[in-house]
Amino acid sequence: MSSFGKKSIRALFFPVLFSFMEIAFHIYYYGRIDLYVLFAVLFAFSAGFAVSALTGFFSRKANIIIAWIATLFVAIFCSLQMVYGHIFTKFISLSSVVENAGDASEFWKQALHGIIDCIPGLIFVLIIPIAVLAVMIRKNLICGGSEERKQSFIYQGICLGIGIVFNIIAVLMLLVGGKENFTAYDLYHNDFMLDLGIERLGVITGTQKDIYGFFFGDKEDIKIEDTTDLSSLIIEENPTPMPSAIPTQIPTQTPDNDNTDPGATPLPTATPLPTPTPIDTSPNVLDIDFAALAETEKNSEIKAIHKYISEQQPTKKNEYTGMFKGYNLIYLVCEGFSPWAVDENVTPTLYKLTHEGFVFENFYTPIWYTSTSDGEYVALQGLIPYSANSFKRSKNNALPMCFGWQFLKLGYTSRAYHAHTATYYGRNETHPNLGYEFKAKKAGLQITDVWPESDLEMIQNSLPDYINDEHFHVYYMTVSGHMEYTFSGNTQAAHNKDAVKDLPYSSNAKAYIACNKELDKALEYLIAELEAAGIADKTVIAFSADHYPYGLEKECIDELAGHEVEKEFELYKNYGVIWSASMKEPVVIDKPCSSLDLVPTISNLFGLEYDSRLLMGTDILSDSPALVIFSDKSFITDYCMYNVNNGKVTMLKDVELPDNYLSSVMAIVKNKFNISKSILLNNYYKYIMDYIPGVVTERPKYTKKE
Repeated sequence: MSSFGKKSIRALFFPVLFSFMEIAFHIYYYGRIDLYVLFAVLFAFSAGFAVSALTGFFSRKANIIIAWIATLFVAIFCSLQMVYGHIFTKFISLSSVVENAGDASEFWKQALHGIIDCIPGLIFVLIIPIAVLAVMIRKNLICGGSEERKQSFIYQGICLGIGIVFNIIAVLMLLVGGKENFTAYDLYHNDFMLDLGIERLGVITGTQKDIYGFFFGDKEDIKIEDTTDLSSLIIEENPTPMPSAIPTQIPTQTPDNDNTDPGATPLPTATPLPTPTPIDTSPNVLDIDFAALAETEKNSEIKAIHKYISEQQPTKKNEYTGMFKGYNLIYLVCEGFSPWAVDENVTPTLYKLTHEGFVFENFYTPIWYTSTSDGEYVALQGLIPYSANSFKRSKNNALPMCFGWQFLKLGYTSRAYHAHTATYYGRNETHPNLGYEFKAKKAGLQITDVWPESDLEMIQNSLPDYINDEHFHVYYMTVSGHMEYTFSGNTQAAHNKDAVKDLPYSSNAKAYIACNKELDKALEYLIAELEAAGIADKTVIAFSADHYPYGLEKECIDELAGHEVEKEFELYKNYGVIWSASMKEPVVIDKPCSSLDLVPTISNLFGLEYDSRLLMGTDILSDSPALVIFSDKSFITDYCMYNVNNGKVTMLKDVELPDNYLSSVMAIVKNKFNISKSILLNNYYKYIMDYIPGVVTERPKYTKKE
């Protein structure tokens, strides 16, 4: 082979290899070829030429090491994202890999199943590239030695230059897709998100951006979009004409000086109607002048948050404000719970709780970056997670708006329980920081060592701690509904197999309902014990899921739903429960809402002192506009559903959206993401603790009933 031919092979090998992996990943994972493949290939060529240059500068041994490191890096990340995305429907960030590797090792069975499912794709992104690299090195077609290096410095410089040119071309080509929100251009230059970034820029560039964010993302200044408040985007609808009111005829007494027959029976005197009690519709805010704080604040990040909050429209108190004042609160985040776990006959308690009390007909539980932990973070803190492990990052932050501290402030006892290990996701550090006395398996709570553990056993063994308290708040993170959904791989499914034997579903679908039967039994036991103690009508049970059951095959989900479930929005539709035995009739709410809205909604129902501007969700029962936010920044409002992945708008009402409506809501959504990030990373609540009345920082002693 000629010298020119060898040099050409060495120059083109890595660009072609990396492009091959990017194309294979995109076709296997997304099932299509589109404009985003072009972007991925251009960036792959840029990275490939850089590696070609590097593998010619050193000794042959060093060049081979560089070649293996570069190839394995791309192959492993392609494989990791392929498998993780297959299991969780989301990609994994570097921070999650670093911080959760030990925790994830407990679920090696699920990982193994994911690898097996992805073998066709792994052949192209892992096995073939490694095999081809080994052959090329063995035949000495790449990775030249020191003698060749002396003769080719100019050649290697040309490779590096070509790589830079391809990078410039790739960046310029991003303009083809436009510069609007969530385009490849926007993701690259302004607002990177891992899931969309990998789809639209490729695994190599998406990983580069993720690595940069891991090391430097926390140091970036907060970005606030210029926009209006959501409440100012209310669109005039065409109301259905209402029938005219018919005035009530109230008879009056005839005056004494008229000509009425004196023998006639006098007409009755009208009884005045009772004056309705006025409803307090003042804003749910604390007495904090955020604008004044912004004026005097020197820290630019804190100043920006102060200013943002001062400009937000608070939610108003309403007819439900303080409805549960003085009640106990039992709050749960339920592992893998979904509407498909609810069966009137098999899980009657779940059916009861989801169809009585407050019934939210358009409730969603989006999946976030660190699925379960972020699901807890959203439901407990009312903030949007940042990247991965937001809960762990908050373990030393001031969190005065959380229920643990709020109820301690009122003299309640405050406890939290989990049937799995205390250290998983760092709950032994995060949950006490929420104001809870925390117990878990092998950490104060007796639980049988099976997988997954029993929710029933968790409640049975924890209830004696608080059932006799004068007032209590309890938080549970359940576990029985955790994947995998088979009778051999899920102990609780096996325990409850007989309960689902007659259901007309496949084995995995039955197993999913069976393991949630354990949650149903736990709640049945809980309600019975509350009734026996005479406090069921002074206790509220509230819960939502951490995420939909991503461990259940889509075919099984469709089977349970009775139709093909739409993947962008319907897949995340769920139940949000707020129930008390004191409620005699259900209150049905059709407003779009999500788990992000539970903290402000429950805070209002209990009449807690809180500032609605500090939370990213809103009180569902208020008159504030609806906004459901997803991790990819898709959203649902009162009027439409917007999917950022394809730009599709699905109208929910027969109205015409103003030209600036979508862009304004997008800006609002971005701001909520950025403010949530800054609140977390800057421990923002610490700066306003002195302005919060009655704030508690130490748990009081527990007061028992006599």
